[in-house]
Amino acid sequence: MWLAIETSSLVSSVAVMNDERLLGEITIQAGLTHSEQLVPHIDTLLRMTQVQKSELQGVVVSSGPGSFTGLRIGMGTAKAMAYALHIPLYGVMTMDVLACNIPYTSYIICTVIDAQKQHVYAALYTYEGERLRQLEAPFVVSADLLIERLQAKGDAVIFVGDGIKRIAPLVENVEHLHIADPMYRIPRASSLLVASRERIALGETENPMDMVPYYIRRSEAEVLWEAKHKDDVVIHEEPTVTIIEAAGREYDEH
Repeated sequence: MWLAIETSSLVSSVAVMNDERLLGEITIQAGLTHSEQLVPHIDTLLRMTQVQKSELQGVVVSSGPGSFTGLRIGMGTAKAMAYALHIPLYGVMTMDVLACNIPYTSYIICTVIDAQKQHVYAALYTYEGERLRQLEAPFVVSADLLIERLQAKGDAVIFVGDGIKRIAPLVENVEHLHIADPMYRIPRASSLLVASRERIALGETENPMDMVPYYIRRSEAEVLWEAKHKDDVVIHEEPTVTIIEAAGREYDEH
């Protein structure tokens, strides 16, 4: 049995599956905080699927990018469960989770996560047969530059993720750029389980003691704090995470 925890956005989603089928999923957009609803949802899901915690073989969690607070809560819960139950912990990038919402399409899948200030975190995917392949790793880009770039390429593209609110007005009259239906736009724990299969098969586990969210860039609060205390802290010249600018980048065509 595998438990998946997805809290990278305002959506709270948990799912449990065995080696053959999805046993249950709870996905909620109710406006409550993850700290209020995540643990109760896990307890409810395990009770309704009649799965004991002792039966869990591993915990899978969305590792980001996404909501700074949501990622911390989801990852903290997953780490605590993995440590307490002595089971493996697996982290999967939110972009991979979103891309798995769209099965076997001939379109390019563009995952977009709201990065605030008219920017999005974006990544590009395509299917090679039944296998989903990442065309381009996540990058931060303004919404208008992303649409300009994809419009120029001319390939059929479908968008998923909460960054759609940034790009929707820009694609209204562009025939080959499509927005997924609402039920496919949000990250779901069931898609997280699909995206985790290769990691589980390869045994690519995380250490609960040192696993951290993948933010791509720092939160606004951290930037403001550093600016306010710039005379009190040592600023490292090399960033801990590289931000890939989209300008001038092209994805390979196969």
